[in-house]
Amino acid sequence: MSNYLSITPVRDEERFLPGLIASMVSQTRRPERWLLIDDGSADATPAIIEEAARVHRWIEPRHLPRERVRRPGGESVIMQFLPPEAWRDVDFIARFDADLTFDSDYIERLLAEFARQPRLGIASGTLLEPGSDGAWREVVTPTFHTRGPSKLYSRPCFAAIGGLEPGLGWDTIDEIRAIMHGFVTRSFRHIHAWHHRPTGSARGMSRGRFNAGRAAYQAGYSPVFMGARVLRHLVIGRPLQGVAMLAGFADGYLRRAKRAASPDVVRFVRTQQMRRLFAMESRWR
Repeated sequence: MSNYLSITPVRDEERFLPGLIASMVSQTRRPERWLLIDDGSADATPAIIEEAARVHRWIEPRHLPRERVRRPGGESVIMQFLPPEAWRDVDFIARFDADLTFDSDYIERLLAEFARQPRLGIASGTLLEPGSDGAWREVVTPTFHTRGPSKLYSRPCFAAIGGLEPGLGWDTIDEIRAIMHGFVTRSFRHIHAWHHRPTGSARGMSRGRFNAGRAAYQAGYSPVFMGARVLRHLVIGRPLQGVAMLAGFADGYLRRAKRAASPDVVRFVRTQQMRRLFAMESRWR
């Protein structure tokens, strides 16, 4: 039977973390180990982690000092605790954000998809996020895109892509590298997770869209494809979000920032994006 290691970076998550812990404890397929990394929290998060570890011995707490240089996102923190020897004896690596909840068979159903598709390398459920009226709505993404808050990697895929890239854009770069190595990446619409804090909302939606633009620059998005995304925001009545995303994308060019994506990843991304724009066969779907 397949086993897996789970890892979650956490910073000031006393509001949402208990929900994730309850979801993990209820799983029909629990991890061999769950690394809960306290990334310098100033609230009750460390105490919540320690209590969970006291009750459940498969939960392993890790604590980092608050006063240190941090990169955006949790991937630089995650990779500190995922050297090859940490995951060489498991079949899968799960990466979850603290603001998720899901049903007790969530991981079991994802593992079943890996069993059905031998080349599946990265999988996730589809996220449901609260709208302005409080109702839960499905976040529709291209089928190849696995959202950062919930990712399950096969060990061969994780090894092939070299782990996770620190900084913005990591959750596009990992799946592009996986596809380039011949793996399939997919989010499954019949498997749901509830994302209690919509992506980018922790610092305000405009700031979140600005960071989304920066992440697109880091991942090597085509300016033409980005222009189409911004236009879509204008058409559906979200002009401020579109402008903020364009500003974040342009910021990379203005600062001549070094991209996280390698030149071969950038070429692949742009080729697939242009093929999709012109309704040609593409893996970017």
